[in-house]
Amino acid sequence: MTTKTKDGYTFLSISSSHLIFLRLSSFLPLKDKSFSHPLSILLQLWDHFVVMVYNSMWTGYGIRMILRGEMEIDFICENVVVMGFTVWYIVIQMKRQQFCSLVKFCEKLWSYLEVGEEVVVRQFERKGHYFRNFMLFNLLLMCTLFITTAHFIKLPPLEANGTERKILPFRFFMDVQEEPAYSAMYTLQFFVCYFVVFMIASAETVSLYLIMMACGYLRSVRNRLLSLEGNDDDTGEKGEAAFKLVVGCAYFHQQILIFCKDIERMTRTLFLFACFCPIYNASITGIVLLNNDEDKFKFILNLFYNFFQFFLCQWAPEYLSEESEVIAEAAYFASLQPLASSHRQKINRILFFMMMRAQKPVQLTAGGFVKLSIETFGAMSKNAFSFFMVLQNFRS
Repeated sequence: MTTKTKDGYTFLSISSSHLIFLRLSSFLPLKDKSFSHPLSILLQLWDHFVVMVYNSMWTGYGIRMILRGEMEIDFICENVVVMGFTVWYIVIQMKRQQFCSLVKFCEKLWSYLEVGEEVVVRQFERKGHYFRNFMLFNLLLMCTLFITTAHFIKLPPLEANGTERKILPFRFFMDVQEEPAYSAMYTLQFFVCYFVVFMIASAETVSLYLIMMACGYLRSVRNRLLSLEGNDDDTGEKGEAAFKLVVGCAYFHQQILIFCKDIERMTRTLFLFACFCPIYNASITGIVLLNNDEDKFKFILNLFYNFFQFFLCQWAPEYLSEESEVIAEAAYFASLQPLASSHRQKINRILFFMMMRAQKPVQLTAGGFVKLSIETFGAMSKNAFSFFMVLQNFRS
């Protein structure tokens, strides 16, 4: 399945960057090792430790804030991102065996490609690759802004003649001012939060990688059907060759639909949180940007991240739905080709069933009840703006 084609692409060569991210977060076992291997267990313990520290920083700060009888709206913006990622991480960890099976199924589908079709799949894989890297760049920039801001922002002293207080880059469950405790906590936050950035990109890769690979496979089926050349010659060889091509397309299409169904079962819970958390958090972030705080501009990237994450979880399923639907058009045009009469009836019967199945496109959902599409993106964005206006009126 990983033998090189004439174009030099293999399943592993185009998937390597995605697999590195997924193994980094223990969503997949290390290469040529199982989840029970000591190195895999050690990496998983490190990932759990990082997520626990990352989550405890904001949770502890929130508890301390509530005990003081305060409520900071900018804390809510940050905490929604933290909690959203934590839920994603837990859900994927619970489903990692299922995800591992999906990756193996994806590699199995690669073996059904004909020479030259791997280029088509790679074009779709590259879209997911660039989107993931763009999100990673945004998260790294956001993390860097938080760290940089901590150097220039000082809190007023608690006493009249006291010194200004230092702040840590990110929330923490206790106020640390003395050295070397401050430097130790600063370093801990630095390493934990930068590592979490790569883990967030890994979590986004789970759905994006599988969906874009499925889109590439569907496009390969479409191109194969459109390449069917008609011929009135009633020779057995040409009729049999056309029949085998159509049967191969039908079987490949059937396997891809099974793959897509497994994707829907695995991602419906992930998309539920990916839909509702970011878009309404964007409304809260908008309120923060209206404040007069001198460090509010670091939330601009937070706002952009929320909108981009929400768009991404609508765009990829929409793309998959479109690619599955155009199979019907390709099968229709293939059925119009002047094929040999000895095989025409059998070929068109298969194409008819492919057309009927493709008229019900693949539809991914959030939680099994919200259909993911660009139309949903527009509708929920309007709702988020209405929510922002309600918050603004309440704030006024």
